[in-house]
Amino acid sequence: MARSFAGSPDFPIGAKTSLANPQLRRNLLRATTTIRAKRNLRVSELDNWEELRLAGEAIKVEALANLHELLRQFEEKVTAAGGQVHWALDAQDAQRIVVELVASTMSKEVVKVKSMTTAEIDLNSALEAAGITAYETDLAELIVQLGNDLPSHIVVPAIHRSRDEVRDIFVEHMGEWGLPAPDGLSNEPEELARAARLHLRDRFLASHVGVSGANFLVAETGSVAIVESEGNGRMCLTIPETLITIAGIDKIIPRFEDLDVFFQVLPRSATGERMNPYSSIWTGVSANDGPQEYHVVLLDNGRSSALADRTGREALRCIRCAACLNVCPVYEQVGGHAYGSVYPGPIGAVLTPQLNNVASDHVARSLPYASTLCGACFDACPVRIDIPRLLIHLRAEVVDGQRGWLPKSQEQFMMRSASWVFGSARRLSAVARTGAFVGRLARGREIPLPGWLSGWSKSRRTPLPSEGSFLSWWRSSTLRASPTTQSRHSKQSRASTHTRVEPHAVGIRRSRPPRLSPRVNAREVILASVAAANEAQGANASVPRTYRRPARAETMTRLELFTQRVSDYQAAVSFTTPAQLAYSIAHALASRGSTSVVVARGAPSAWLSAHPGPVVVDDGDVEVTTLNDTDAVVTGCAAAIAETGTVILNSDPDQGRRIISLIPDHHVVIVRQSQIVPDVPDVIERLDPSRPQTWISGPSATSDIELSRVEGVHGPRKLDVIVLLDE
Repeated sequence: MARSFAGSPDFPIGAKTSLANPQLRRNLLRATTTIRAKRNLRVSELDNWEELRLAGEAIKVEALANLHELLRQFEEKVTAAGGQVHWALDAQDAQRIVVELVASTMSKEVVKVKSMTTAEIDLNSALEAAGITAYETDLAELIVQLGNDLPSHIVVPAIHRSRDEVRDIFVEHMGEWGLPAPDGLSNEPEELARAARLHLRDRFLASHVGVSGANFLVAETGSVAIVESEGNGRMCLTIPETLITIAGIDKIIPRFEDLDVFFQVLPRSATGERMNPYSSIWTGVSANDGPQEYHVVLLDNGRSSALADRTGREALRCIRCAACLNVCPVYEQVGGHAYGSVYPGPIGAVLTPQLNNVASDHVARSLPYASTLCGACFDACPVRIDIPRLLIHLRAEVVDGQRGWLPKSQEQFMMRSASWVFGSARRLSAVARTGAFVGRLARGREIPLPGWLSGWSKSRRTPLPSEGSFLSWWRSSTLRASPTTQSRHSKQSRASTHTRVEPHAVGIRRSRPPRLSPRVNAREVILASVAAANEAQGANASVPRTYRRPARAETMTRLELFTQRVSDYQAAVSFTTPAQLAYSIAHALASRGSTSVVVARGAPSAWLSAHPGPVVVDDGDVEVTTLNDTDAVVTGCAAAIAETGTVILNSDPDQGRRIISLIPDHHVVIVRQSQIVPDVPDVIERLDPSRPQTWISGPSATSDIELSRVEGVHGPRKLDVIVLLDE
């Protein structure tokens, strides 16, 4: 049975257990230190980083303020593009929808892209109960699944595992899920990644249903964006006939152009890279390219309740980059398991208490205290979530939520008693007179206090009440008010005594939405809840676009910068002219030992005129098994980015289906010099959102095993970029 965080202890108990594990603490210290250094290096390259943060904050604020309208717009666009949108009130509702969708395909297994949302709703357990096997395809998630473990980080879930532990898990458990680990498997990250590639390749090629989450949902176009590194995401998004995407309603952003902010801040914040190796953007169904049946499940699961909290709603801006985890001194010592939730670290401490079915209530109540309030998380957050302020806000809700008629501690008893006394002028006067009488009797004596109060009188003198009360002194003083004024003040005092003080509007124990029945329209319930949550909120924040400044004066030309950035990814870069292009392609193929090649039907025939080996021309009908037996693929591109060394494919005729640039192990891409633009905003404005896009920054890669970078996991392991120079 798939493990979940159900039954986890409170944070203090979980933290104590983690602190007793020295290997875990060494792994965490090495990992967080390495990621912080990479992130700081990449952020320091940008002189507009703070402007990007301000823009990211404003975009998410705007999205949340108009969420009910944007959700409707997104649904309309997805439906128009051939997809279907489903609405889920809670985790059980989402589980039911996904299980029914998978069952309708008659498939008994699914391949999954790494997704925090599917972990939040414990989808794997629901699929397993329905007789459906879910295969995690991200390397770290695979390690967690094979080891019957739990994730401990948002971006690198197996951060707590050493390479020796990973090898042992592969050797012992791979055979239970499919292809066994190779004999004599060592603990080298390259060998471990190769074993994972072999283990999952057959699953990918034979898959009929893919399940994914989403990094961003674009309301304007109905597009979905996923950022990843290994190529497993591309496998799940392009090979199966059916794709099911599950996303929280908080993933909505208003416009396609807003991606130019998040595609800059997310990779740098999450993995310390200028751009992840792969970013996929798709809109609905593309004819003869990728899944032809497409579903989006929009999940509430407490998000509309969090949205209603003027302070707590800020946590819904989170883009799951985990930058706050990597700078948190608490997380660095205890790791993710101590938090008892799929969302660990500082963001988990504020997000988990606000979402349903993420952690038990006692765990949720302990999480706001899992922080030193040092503020490093706010400084690192790319969308400027003030996590320390949210923690203080939620701590107040914890206290308010625990208030009841019967006191739960001696301190509460004392405070409750004081509240009762001070709640009435008559009671206060009576206590004062009694105290004055006791004071007169005990004048000059030491009075021991009874019971648990004796701790005070044993070590210090017990203070005695004064002989007279303040009120009696006031009445006898020459400064007392006139009888009329005194009467008026007395009436006001009595009136205020009976004024009822309302408790905090939203307690830490959120009210759960009603269970869905066949007569309940989840779509209408969610939209109504979101609209009601936003009804009393403030106006939108305008999005500052000052980050879109002209290209900086560089010592390098645009071409030189692009060349350097591509080389940083360990990809090969060469230059050629139109007359020499065929020979340059042939040389690139021969240098990697690639004999058989696939090209799209629309690619110029002259490209491979100098190549002596077999050529497979894809007209949309080449089987995946044939592609798997082919050494290389040659494509053109739609655009390229100098700042990040990224090439972008959009299924134009010279690029073909997304799948042909994914399956072969060697990718040769031709980039015309005129296609290179300075930065991400420059390329976003020239792309067509209706076309499926694949952003490629080097060969597929992973750093999931002790943060050792390994080139090539599930996608092409070799990338050659040939720049066709302008004449």
